[in-house]
Amino acid sequence: MGLVTAAIPFFLLAVLLELALDRWRGWGLYRLNDAIGSLAAGVMSRILGLIRVGILLLIYVPLYQWLEPTYQALGIQWSLDNPWHLLLAVIAYDFCYYWNHRFSHEINIFWAEHLVHHQSEDYNLTTALRQSTDVVPLGWIFYLPLLLIGMPWEVLVTAGAIDLIYQFWVHTQKFPKVRWMEWFLVTPSNHRVHHAQNKVYVDRNYGGVLIIWDRLFGTYQEELDTEPCIYGVRKPLNTFDPLAANLQHYKRMWLDAVFTKSWKEKLTLWFRATGYRPADAEAAMPVPSGDLENFQRFDPEIPRAQRWYALIQHLVYSGAALALMASAQQLDYATTAMMVGMLVIGLVVNGRILDGEPRGKLWELGRLALLAASLPLLPAAIWLPVTGYCLASGAVWWWLVFNNKDDTVTAVRN
Repeated sequence: MGLVTAAIPFFLLAVLLELALDRWRGWGLYRLNDAIGSLAAGVMSRILGLIRVGILLLIYVPLYQWLEPTYQALGIQWSLDNPWHLLLAVIAYDFCYYWNHRFSHEINIFWAEHLVHHQSEDYNLTTALRQSTDVVPLGWIFYLPLLLIGMPWEVLVTAGAIDLIYQFWVHTQKFPKVRWMEWFLVTPSNHRVHHAQNKVYVDRNYGGVLIIWDRLFGTYQEELDTEPCIYGVRKPLNTFDPLAANLQHYKRMWLDAVFTKSWKEKLTLWFRATGYRPADAEAAMPVPSGDLENFQRFDPEIPRAQRWYALIQHLVYSGAALALMASAQQLDYATTAMMVGMLVIGLVVNGRILDGEPRGKLWELGRLALLAASLPLLPAAIWLPVTGYCLASGAVWWWLVFNNKDDTVTAVRN
């Protein structure tokens, strides 16, 4: 089990603690739909990792093995048991992370992948767990320079996990600015700046653990008392569907490439500055940016009971995902892929329920029917609980959407 997977229960406990404090103190940091949307993106990211190959290691390991005689001749030898080696590895990894993160904000194709992490219009610990699924994995390129210092793949993976785990705690609004920390560490204050869409804050503070890279390369911006952060992205997602979240910018670029008449634009728009669009495509299909002066978060109304249904379903998906990650090594690839597919469908439909999508009523029944039909292809040990789940969920959902006795309320409250 990797460090990040092992840390997931602690992440969830921290989320529950912050949520409890939010409700007790009345901070208004959490909305149910946005929190589930972020967590669903995180769940989808982790389970899809079970059925795809990590390109970084696929390329990095053979290159390291090819260069290993040279490392030995130069006396380069890393050890995870040496804390100084691990500290150096985290610093080196974080330097590469800075450039990966910076390019992810500055180039269209890289932004399409990273955008998912910024779509939440709230800022709390669930935002940290909102991760992309690497639809077009390109970030591995930025870590190949670590071969120049002979870093073994196991040290690379450990340093990357530490870097990622550190970033969890900075996604909170209730940790104040601490002056001495702001000089060299990524903190909640300077990372709030990174997630804000205010003009003064956009494309700033890219560090993962260390903020010194931003100070060195001119991308640092302090959080200003006179400029409260407005979270989210300039072209809002307006759905809690995690699949749509991952495809948002790819879809826009693809439509631009299809529509524009210039072959040069078709081929190059992917690698132009973030937000670049061919003039003819932009004129025909304008996508206005959000009005920050009158900013309104995406907050659809759904019946109260459907809101609770969506929460319970998300808890079921999360538990199933954790069980699948724990047992995936004992399952064949086809079975794992099918279970991942069913979970992805569930996360997507649940997001559409939270959107108030009218077709979601039938989609949920269809999802349950599909899950029941696929039962013979799943491990026999789960037939009984899955059958019970399908019957119970189907009955409850049918009663909720066709009974029409529930009052309609705002699904989430500030």
